[in-house]
Amino acid sequence: MNKRCLLIKGNFLFIAIAASLAIIVSRFDFHPLAIISTCFYLVFFLVKNRSRLFMYSLLTIITYLGVFYITEISNKTSLQSGEYTSVGELITVPMIDGNFLTGTIQNPQGEKLVFSYILKTQNEKHLYEKLESGNSCTFKGELQSPKRPTMPNAFHYKQYLYDQHIHWKYQVKEIENCYYINRGVMNMLVNLRKSGLSLIEKNFSKTSVGIVQALIFGERHLLQEDIEKAYQELGIVHLLAISGLHVGLLVGGIYFLLIFFGLTHERSKVIMIIFLPIYMVLTGGAPSVLRASMMVIIYFVLQLLKRKIPPLDVISFTYLCLLFFNPYYLFQIGFQLSFVVSFGLLLSSKILQYFTSWTFKLAAVSLIAQLCAIPLLISNFYEFSLISLPMNMIFVPFYSFIILPLAIVSTLTLSIPFIGPLFVYLITSLLELSHQLVLFTSTIPLTITTGKPSLIFLFFCIVLLLLIFIRYEKTKNGKPLILPTMLLLFLFVCQALAQKINPVGQVLTVDVGQGDSIFIQQPFNGGTFLIDTGGKVSFPKEEWEKSNRSYSIAKSVTVPYLKSIGVTKLNGLFLTHGDFDHIGEVLTLMEEIRIDQIIIPVGFDRGELEENIIKKAFEKGINIKKVKSGDQLNYKDFSFHVVSPKTLTESKNNDSLVLWAKIGGLRWMFTGDAEINSEEQIIKSYPALKADVLKVGHHGSKGSTSEKFLDAIDPSYAIVSAGYNNRYQHPHKEVVEKLLSRNINILRTDLDGAVLFRYNGNSGTFLTHPPYDEVK
Repeated sequence: MNKRCLLIKGNFLFIAIAASLAIIVSRFDFHPLAIISTCFYLVFFLVKNRSRLFMYSLLTIITYLGVFYITEISNKTSLQSGEYTSVGELITVPMIDGNFLTGTIQNPQGEKLVFSYILKTQNEKHLYEKLESGNSCTFKGELQSPKRPTMPNAFHYKQYLYDQHIHWKYQVKEIENCYYINRGVMNMLVNLRKSGLSLIEKNFSKTSVGIVQALIFGERHLLQEDIEKAYQELGIVHLLAISGLHVGLLVGGIYFLLIFFGLTHERSKVIMIIFLPIYMVLTGGAPSVLRASMMVIIYFVLQLLKRKIPPLDVISFTYLCLLFFNPYYLFQIGFQLSFVVSFGLLLSSKILQYFTSWTFKLAAVSLIAQLCAIPLLISNFYEFSLISLPMNMIFVPFYSFIILPLAIVSTLTLSIPFIGPLFVYLITSLLELSHQLVLFTSTIPLTITTGKPSLIFLFFCIVLLLLIFIRYEKTKNGKPLILPTMLLLFLFVCQALAQKINPVGQVLTVDVGQGDSIFIQQPFNGGTFLIDTGGKVSFPKEEWEKSNRSYSIAKSVTVPYLKSIGVTKLNGLFLTHGDFDHIGEVLTLMEEIRIDQIIIPVGFDRGELEENIIKKAFEKGINIKKVKSGDQLNYKDFSFHVVSPKTLTESKNNDSLVLWAKIGGLRWMFTGDAEINSEEQIIKSYPALKADVLKVGHHGSKGSTSEKFLDAIDPSYAIVSAGYNNRYQHPHKEVVEKLLSRNINILRTDLDGAVLFRYNGNSGTFLTHPPYDEVK
C-alpha cells in the first residue's frame, strides 16, 4: 500500500481523536481545559516529528469545528410557547402506553415536535393504534419548553431533546383529520418495524415479548421493569440491546445462507451492503447498530475494491462518518460505550492472542470490555457491579448463540402450525429460567456505588487503566501490573471514602412534585436522613387506561441522587404522617436502599399503607421508633428534637411529626402537613422556640402558617414543597403574602426546583437547581 495513504497503521484513530476534541471544544464554548487538551495533542505530533499526521489532525479539527457550528446554526426554533395548531406528519411510530399517546411529528416548516396526548376513550385508543409513520393529522394544543433538570446530577431532558433538534414539548388536546401520505421507502420501513413489533406482542408471553422485541428490533418498551433493573444492576443490560456481536452473527448467518444457496461472494457482499441500511432503520438506529452495520458495509466495500485496511482504521473511519453526519452523537452514552469498548478490544488484540483456551479468551474479552466501560459507567450511573464479569461470561454466549437465534427463528416461523408455537414455548421457558437466575443474583450486594466522580478522578482512572493494558501487552507478566493495579484500587477507595472525610453537609428539599421529601447529610459521615419520601397520588383507572410501567419518584429521583453523591444507606427515615404524597414511596425505597431506622409519630398507623410499611419494615429487620413531643433523637454530634404531636386528634395533618434541629448554624423546623391547630400547640408547649428556616406546613395551604405562628418562631427563610401548577393551587396566595409582608425569603420547589443548603461548620449557602435554564 502507498505510504502516503491516510488509511495506514491506525492513523485514522488519531484523526478520530482530533475530531472528538474539536467537537468538545465547540460544545463547551472553548473551555480552557478542552483547548489545552487539543494543543497538547497537536504539539505531541510536532515533537515526535510526525508533521504529516499533525497536518491531518489540524485539518480535521478545523473541519469538525465547522461541522459543529453549522449543526448549531441549523438547530434553531421559530416557534413560541403557547397555544398552537398545525398540520403535522408523524415521523416516528406513535407509542401507546395505557391512555397515553406519544410520538414525534414534523410541522410544514420542517421543525420536529415531541407530542403527548391523553386518550379519552377506549374506542379512541383502538383508533389511534392504527396511526403509522407518514400519517398527517391536524394537532391542536399547547407548546411548552422541555423540563429542565430540577435536581442536582439529574438527567437533562431538555438537552436530550435539543441534541435531537427538538425544542418543544407539544401537549396535544385534539387530533383531527388524519390521512396517510406516501413518503417512500423510509416510512415503509418504519411501518414494517411497527408491524413486526405488533406481531411479536400478540404471539409471545409477557416473560419473553420484551426480550424478543429488544433483540430483533431494538425496542425495550415492553421489558418487565424488575427484569430490566436486574440486568442493569448486574452490568449485562447491553445484552438486551442489539450489539455489534449480534449484528456480526446475523450478517454471518445470512452471508453463509447466500453462499449455501449458490450466490457468489461478490454478489453476497453487494446484497449485504444493500440490506444493512434497511436493517439499521428496522432496528431503530441505535448507536451500536449504526457502528457495527457501517463497519461491515465499509469492510465489504473495501473487499470489493480489493483493498486491505486494518480493522482499527475501519472503525475509526466509521466513527468519523457518524460524527460528520451528527456531531451530537459524541454526547450520547450509548454511542460512547459502543465505540470505547470496541476501540478497547481492537487495541487489545495482542493481549487476546496470549489466550488459547476459549474460556480464558472469553474471560479476557469480558474483563477488557468492563475495564474500558468503567469510567463511562461511573460518570453516568455512579456505580458498577463486581459480579458483572462472571455474569457476562455466562450470558454473552447464552444470548448470542441460543436466545438470539431462537428469537429470530421463532418470529419467522410464527405462521407455521406446531413449529412456531414450539419455538415460542422453548424460548419462553429458557428466558423464564434465565430471569430467575438474574433476579436472584441481583439480590447479592456486590455493586460498588462511587458517586459522581470528579474530572481529576476520571483522568487518573483512565491513565492507570491505559498503563495496565500497555504493561500487560508488552510483558505478559503479572509483576509490572502490581503497582498500577494497587494505585487504581487506592483511587477507588479514596472515591468511596470521600464522603466520610467531606467537611461539607447539606439539606436538600427534593423536588418530588406535589409532596414532601427532605434529605439531610451531616459532614464527616455524621449521618444521612430523609424526612418523608413524596408520592404521586393516582386515581382509579379502567383496565385499558393502566400503564405498562408505573412511575416511581424513589427510583427516578431520590435514589439516583443519593447514588450520585455516594450514599447507599439512610441512618434515619422520618415519616411525618400517613398521607400518600409524603410516604407513598416508602415501600419502593426499602427495596432500593438500606435503612437503619424508621421514625414515626405516635398514632401513625391509621390506614392500610401505614400498616404495610410497618409490616415490611419488620420483615426487613428495620428498627421502628415511635416518638412524641419532647423526645430527642441523637446521632453522633447531631440531634433532632420532636416538638409535635403532643396529644392526638382526628386529623392526620395536625398529628404530623414536627422536628426542630440546628444545622449549619441555622435553626430548622420541619413541619410535615401540620396545620394551624398543631402550630398553636407548638407555640403553647415551646413559647421561646425560634427557627431561622421554616419548611412551610401542608405545602403552603390556607389552613397552615398562621400569622401568630410566624411571629412566634420568626423565620428568615421559608421553603415550600409543592408541584408545578398543582391542582390545589399551593402555596396559597394568602400564605405567600404573609411571608412577603415579614420579609421572609421564599424558596419554592414548584418554581425553583430542588432547594439545596450547603454548609461548612456554621456557615452555608442556599442554592436552587438549576439557577439558570441552559443547554450546551
